[in-house]
Amino acid sequence: MVKMNNMIKYLISDLSPRQRDVIESRFGLNGDELTLAAIGEKYGLTRERVRQIESGSLSSIRKKFNNSPADKLLKSAIDCLGKAGGIKKDDEFVRELIVILKDANLNKKILKFIFEIAGKPNILKNNKNFYDFWYLNAHSFKKLSDFIGKAEKFFKLRKNEFLSKDMKIGDFLSSMEKETGISKNAILNYISVSRKFTKNSFGDFGLSAWGEINPKTMRAKAYLVLKKHGDSLHFRNIAKKINEVGFDNRKALEATVHNELIKDPRFVLVGRGIYGLSELGHRPGTAKEVIGMVLQEKGPLRVEEVINLVKQERFLKDNTILLNLQNRKNFKKLADGKYHLA
Repeated sequence: MVKMNNMIKYLISDLSPRQRDVIESRFGLNGDELTLAAIGEKYGLTRERVRQIESGSLSSIRKKFNNSPADKLLKSAIDCLGKAGGIKKDDEFVRELIVILKDANLNKKILKFIFEIAGKPNILKNNKNFYDFWYLNAHSFKKLSDFIGKAEKFFKLRKNEFLSKDMKIGDFLSSMEKETGISKNAILNYISVSRKFTKNSFGDFGLSAWGEINPKTMRAKAYLVLKKHGDSLHFRNIAKKINEVGFDNRKALEATVHNELIKDPRFVLVGRGIYGLSELGHRPGTAKEVIGMVLQEKGPLRVEEVINLVKQERFLKDNTILLNLQNRKNFKKLADGKYHLA
């Protein structure tokens, strides 16, 4: 296989010095990519004139392209994309071609230059919906778009199911392969270029818009940490775990985390500075209110039974629970020694 540097020299060899410089500068073949304006300033030309020189130079190069080593590179790239389902993320595409062609000099700028001459494959630049990626043709792009729509709908219809358990990417791949008939390899390429899907720090996969998958606020991070922990934690430990998980570069401050826990009814204060999730069985309320809920649900109970059940929901001292039981406005002691609601 002819090395890339020699291939580029061959393709631009018939150009004039100025034409070669314009092409090399526009595609960054020898350094940074320059704008039409920057090149025009260098030669005292208008942007339009530089564009004309670039266009004419590319037309000349295309005449030498067929049956050249560059044509073989193109065929390898097309074959690579075809095996990937017609779609490949930019960086992954370059890395794979380097392995296939066994040329460490191959880079994104050279590929962009070769593909510009050939008129294929196409590149979609980074935007709000996608990362940079290459695609074979309009049919490949439509297939990608259709799949993204189906995958997004798939998650939305099953949101409660997925968020109630750990959702790993393997589960998603198996489900979508069965539903769409698209291979897992192609699905992986599709979701890798879309910003609509992501994996969180715990390995759960889903829509980027979901707080449990892509937590952006401190409150969402605290919720996810507590849910994954499965038990109550002191707010200082919650802040520590947020920083250990490393959702992003923003450091979790203890005071900030505590303030967020206080504001959200999903978090229940179960002891001094200790919080649990209401969905994991923790109920809000003072010690007196929790005792009342226990007695209302269980009926008359002995002192030790009340203490045991209340301490399953709150980190309270026995004496605190006993003291609240003496409140005659709320509780009464029955003849058999049990306590019930007044």
